[in-house]
Parts: sequence; structure tokens; C-alpha cells
Amino acid sequence: EILDNFVNKEGFLVFYISALITGSLFNIDRGLLIRATVKLLPTAVISLAVGVILSGLLGMVMGDSFLEGILYIGIPMTSGGMTAGAVPLSAMYSSVLGTDAGQILTRIAPATVLGNCVAIIFGGLLNNFGKKHPETTGNGVLVNDGKTVKKTPPLKPTFASLCTGMIIAFAFYQLGAILHRFVPVIPTYAWMIIAVVLVKGTGIMSEELEDAAREWGQFAIKSWTAAALAGIGFTLIDLNTILKTLTPLYLITVVLIVGIITFTASVLGKLVGFFPLESAIAAGMCTTNMGGSGNVAVLSSAHRMELLPFAQIVTRSCGALMLTIGGILVQMVG
Repeated sequence: EILDNFVNKEGFLVFYISALITGSLFNIDRGLLIRATVKLLPTAVISLAVGVILSGLLGMVMGDSFLEGILYIGIPMTSGGMTAGAVPLSAMYSSVLGTDAGQILTRIAPATVLGNCVAIIFGGLLNNFGKKHPETTGNGVLVNDGKTVKKTPPLKPTFASLCTGMIIAFAFYQLGAILHRFVPVIPTYAWMIIAVVLVKGTGIMSEELEDAAREWGQFAIKSWTAAALAGIGFTLIDLNTILKTLTPLYLITVVLIVGIITFTASVLGKLVGFFPLESAIAAGMCTTNMGGSGNVAVLSSAHRMELLPFAQIVTRSCGALMLTIGGILVQMVG
């Protein structure tokens, strides 16, 4: 209870992920951010489409209809986590189907949680694969187009710059929360990422303030990642929910869906000029995890925290897309 209060109700995870989003996005070269995002989102969307179609086919193997396989396995796995994905998804399904939202959440939550767990395991396996096959990986660098990227100078944080960076992270989070209030379809973190990308892309913020945001983000990663992972493990991964639904066929289904999304992202990534392993992680596995906390867990497992800005963009954009598709498809069942 103490952990749950601290991590979720009192906002430690919000505090931590806000620092990661601002720090990681301001830490990336402006040209690289634009070049990568233009190719990354189509790669992620096509990979997701392949995984969602497979979820429908595997749903039929498990005794459901093709559409039910997509609605209750594929979309919950890829909707961006519990609070930003499965919970609003269950509310949407409930309003159309006239079923209790709690019952629907119990049915879809295992796909969300298991998808996250499988992605974390895959992250560790891919890290080992990259060590054995170095030609497949950029060791945390996503884009493999031969263009030189301006190196960011080493950070020399001061107490004043860390405080400035913290205020910048808070300001962007609050802006995201305000915009979410007016356009609730798009989650707070997604609005936050859009705002940071716009500010970074246009260069309207001074270099001194960007450096402060970077320093605060790096400080958060070094200081609190272990604490965040422990809190996520204790409070957000519900083993009871997993065990109630876990059958060998269900587990195989989730593993195959994560596997096909990861493989597709790897192949497409290579075609568009990414390193295959980094593309598999950022455009593949980061679509099947539990939002910001899932990104941290997967990238820590893969030892590729440098991919965090791309992972955040993919998770939030694709999560919002899958929520929209879920809301449309459930009308066909209703």
C-alpha cells in the first residue's frame, strides 16, 4: 500500500516520466528527431496492423470470433498501458455493449500486462542477440543513414540548472494535462510529447533551457530508474489477474503477437534506414508495453535507454490510434 500510494496516487511515476519525456526529447538532435519520426510512426503502425490481424486469427483458434480476438487481445495489448489504454478502453466497450466496465477490464487486462512482461523479456533477449550479431545494432542509435549527428556536449549540472529543468518538466506536464481536459481523447503524456516536439522542432526555447531540461532528465534516469522499476513491478503488474486468465494457449498467443510485431518492425526498419535491432525495440516492442513505465522497463532490459524519446512518441501515438480503432470496432459487436 505504501508503494502504491507513493508510486501512483502521490505521483512519483508522473514526476519521473515527465522528467524522462522532456529530458530525452530535448537531448536529441533536432534534425534527427524530425528525420526519424517521419519514418518511425509508419513503421510502427504497419507492424501493429500485422500484430492486430494475427490477434484476430489466434482469437479464432481460442474459440472467439476474429473481431473479438482483436478487441479483447490485440487492441488492449497495444493501447498504451492500463491507465491510458485498458481502463478507457473498458469504459468505451462498456458503454456500447452494456456490460459492466469492471468485467471487461478483468477480461482485457491480462493481455495488457502479459504483453508488457513478454516485451521486457524480449528486450533482454534482443540485447544478447545484438552482442552476438553487432552488425544488426547501432547500440542505442536508431537511424542508420550515414548522416552525422551533432554530439551533445557533456552535461555539467548545477543545482540551479536542475531546478530549472524540473520546472520545465512540470510546465510541460501541466500543459499536457490542460490540453487533455479540453481534448480527452488524447492522453496527457501524448499532449506533452506533442508540445515538447513542437518546441524542440521550432527551436523557440533557448539552448540554456534545453540543456537544463536535458540535465534534469539525465539526473532522473541515473537516480530513480531502479526505484521506478521496483514500484512498477510491485504495483502495476497484477499477478492475480495474469494467473486467472493464463493458459498455455493464451500465453503462446501473446508471445506470437509481440514476436510478429517485433519482427515486422525490424524488417521494415532496415528497409527505411534504421538499425534493425533498435527498430524492433522502438517501433515494435514499445507498442506492446504499458505506456511510459513499460518503456522504461523494456529499454532498461534491452540496455537501450537512448531510444526513450522515440519509444515515447511511438507508445503515445499508437496507443491513441488503437483506442480510436477499438472504439470504432466495438460498435460492430454492439
